[in-house]
Amino acid sequence: MSAEGHRHQAGHGWLEAAAWHRDMANLLRQLENDDFWLGVTRLLARHVAFNTWVALVFHHDQPPTILAESDEDDGADEALFQDYQKGLYLLDPFYVAARDNAHAGLVTLDDVAPQRFTHTEYYLRYFKRNIVADEIQLNQPLDGGRTLCLSLGAVTPFDQTPLGVLHLIQPWMCELMRVRMHFEQPEAAPGAHPWHPRSGEMQDTASQFGLTDREREVSQLMLGGSSTKEIARRLSISVETVRAHKKHLYAKLGINTQAELFARFWQERP
Repeated sequence: MSAEGHRHQAGHGWLEAAAWHRDMANLLRQLENDDFWLGVTRLLARHVAFNTWVALVFHHDQPPTILAESDEDDGADEALFQDYQKGLYLLDPFYVAARDNAHAGLVTLDDVAPQRFTHTEYYLRYFKRNIVADEIQLNQPLDGGRTLCLSLGAVTPFDQTPLGVLHLIQPWMCELMRVRMHFEQPEAAPGAHPWHPRSGEMQDTASQFGLTDREREVSQLMLGGSSTKEIARRLSISVETVRAHKKHLYAKLGINTQAELFARFWQERP
């Protein structure tokens, strides 16, 4: 490359860096504004292609709270989010990962999705209709067992280029998200689903079917798409024990299939 070419390339890189710092300065000025999340997603859209977004907080003791979301003209997203908050969140692999082992930074669907994720009712009822093909999240753990998440959904899988960009900018974005929480006043979430974990255990009184804590835990992992081996590994129990729990909970519920299990789960929503 000629000296002129090197100067042009260096100048272009400097202009890109200057534009990035200008955009970040604008976001800092918007921290207290209602359109902060819109500003964040507009900035990200200049570097990463996505179709939907939502900012939300995962909690240990209640359903997620929605802070902001992309707009849909037909209002279908509102109904989907209501279903999500009423119980589908318990089957969301991002929620499960944040609840069990929250960490700051970029999280991809491949990082958290269990083996049979695309066969689950969560995937068919919510993910496929709302997110479509792929999802990534920028996560920032907060106090009180909470995790602030910015979720980006796309109709095509994210490739290595946008993932590389997000890896580079995640320190700035996560810190901005953390500071933004000082100005958030989220609306109250709906009542927790009876199978919602509390203080590391499942509720022992809410279900009318008399499932034990462990049986509900196994049920939730099954509905989330985990195989028998994955459940055994996650709960540090044997495969035979998982099968025994499955047999007992099916007998208590009077069911024979996972589709029927989901119907029982959905029946108990608030």
